[in-house]
Amino acid sequence: MPASPGRDLLLLGALMLAGLLLGNVSGNAGAGLAGGVLVYLLISYRRMAKLQRWLADGPLERDPPVQGGMLGDVADRMQHTHARLQKQLEEADAAVLRLRESYAALKDGIVMLGPDNTIEWSNASALTLLGLRYPQDAGQPLGNLVRDPDFTAYLAASDFEHSFELEIGGAAARTLEVQATSFGANRKVIFIRDVTALNRLETMRRDFVANISHELRTPLTVIAGYVGTLQDLLPQDSPVIAKVLGQMQQQSARMENLLRDLMLLSTLEGTESADSSAEEPIAVCAMLDSIRENALAACGGERQITLECAPGLRLRGPRLQIESIFANLVFNAVKYTGAGGKIRVVFEAGGGHALFRVSDDGIGIDPVHIPRLTERFYRVDKSRSAESGGTGLGLAIVKHALKRVDGELQIESRPGAGSTFTCRFPLARLSGAAQG
Repeated sequence: MPASPGRDLLLLGALMLAGLLLGNVSGNAGAGLAGGVLVYLLISYRRMAKLQRWLADGPLERDPPVQGGMLGDVADRMQHTHARLQKQLEEADAAVLRLRESYAALKDGIVMLGPDNTIEWSNASALTLLGLRYPQDAGQPLGNLVRDPDFTAYLAASDFEHSFELEIGGAAARTLEVQATSFGANRKVIFIRDVTALNRLETMRRDFVANISHELRTPLTVIAGYVGTLQDLLPQDSPVIAKVLGQMQQQSARMENLLRDLMLLSTLEGTESADSSAEEPIAVCAMLDSIRENALAACGGERQITLECAPGLRLRGPRLQIESIFANLVFNAVKYTGAGGKIRVVFEAGGGHALFRVSDDGIGIDPVHIPRLTERFYRVDKSRSAESGGTGLGLAIVKHALKRVDGELQIESRPGAGSTFTCRFPLARLSGAAQG
């Protein structure tokens, strides 16, 4: 309700009139009038002083000392506003308390950091995982208590798109996955998860796959050798024998390809970066031309495969893995492009990257499947994939091989409109041609 000046004007008018009357009696009307105004000012000052003490001493829940008039209205408004804000503050405090209680119950660790990465709050799990003390460590920079230069650099960089693995030593060594998120004014919340057991299981899985693949290669080689011998010794005019031996040879070759891809994938997953000593400048055009010829032979010339590559381009990296990236994507396009289809292979530099692109006009892929295409053994059409003889590991190999050379894979496709697979390599790995 807006403040009403009526009472204040009435008081001023009454004092001025009284002053005027007294002035007339004393023979000085002006002095009487000024006296009336002065009295009004003194009364107003006293009321303002009372209001100021009320504001300064608090609490504002007490009735205001000034009633009526504009100052009374102001006091009422301030009291009501204070009550509303107080209620909102209490609700916010209750919400924060509930949030902290829920955070405190989590198995994963949570640390809230203020400016300069100082600790503001931590749940019990974080104290255990990072060896912190709360509230004793409150106000301390987290980097001073968790002494890991890479972790300190991770917090300072403020690039939290990816998580960080922190190795905690000591008697009970642990691996922690740390994910930071910025919020507010230069504040962060750190989520910590113990992935020691998960990493151990993953290592065991990779070792099992590698070992079993290695152990199966010898008996599989023996079986394939005997199949070849039987094909040479047994009469070839029997359709049954020819069919059986042909299927045995086909499946043996498929198993050999599967074991080869499993061993390669296990090797790629075991390390995050390529061995720099195994890297070399690769003549890309020559490698792609050889892959193109092999792909044409594999499809009996029933696909049109064009290659665009600037002469002299060289890409630094491990030869076998780079070749695996190129070959998997080209042969993948051959598998899913029908007879008479067109496949375009391009290697170029541009946009700050070296780009390898394979485009086809084949059956295409529903976008719903694209995020999962690089998962091992994931198949969009299981029946068709089985018929094509693929291992289901090609794109997983491409993904991990690219990761080791700081590359990334982009997939664009629509059903019936073909597919485009693009590999981006850092331009620093390219040499031998204009890098525009």
